[in-house]
Amino acid sequence: MAQYLTYEQYQAWGGTLDESAFNLAEIKARARIDAMTQKRVAYMQTVPEQVQAAMMEIIAVDGTFSASAQASAPVAASFTTDGYSESYGNAESRTAAIEKQLTGSIETLLDGVTDDEGTPLLYAGVPTVGAPWIGGIIP
Repeated sequence: MAQYLTYEQYQAWGGTLDESAFNLAEIKARARIDAMTQKRVAYMQTVPEQVQAAMMEIIAVDGTFSASAQASAPVAASFTTDGYSESYGNAESRTAAIEKQLTGSIETLLDGVTDDEGTPLLYAGVPTVGAPWIGGIIP
C-alpha cells in the first residue's frame, strides 16, 4: 500500500524523525486516517494535501504523547519549585483529552474533502456507486 506522506514530504514540512522512525509513524498515522475515512484515501489517485497535513499532525502528536513516548519521557502535569514537587497526573485522562483534540483537528482538516468519486472522506455511511467493495467483498 502506498504511503500517504513520503519521507521527503515529511522533511519538507519540518518533520524531524529519522527515516526508520518515520516509516513506523507513517503506518500508524495511515491506519488512523483509514479508520476515519473508511479507507477512501487508499483508492484515490492522489492524496489530498489536507490528508498529508493530518498525517503530519498525527505523527507529531503520537511522537510526543503516545504510550511509548510517555514511558520514556513523561510530560509533567504540574511542577512546584519551592518544595520541589513534580506530578505526572493521570496518563489515561491526559491521553483521552489529547485523543479528543487530535480527532477534532483531523476532522477539521478533512471536512469537505472528497474522494475521487465525490464522496466526503469523513462520510460514515455506506457508499452505493463505484466502490470496489460493493458486492460483499471488502478489501
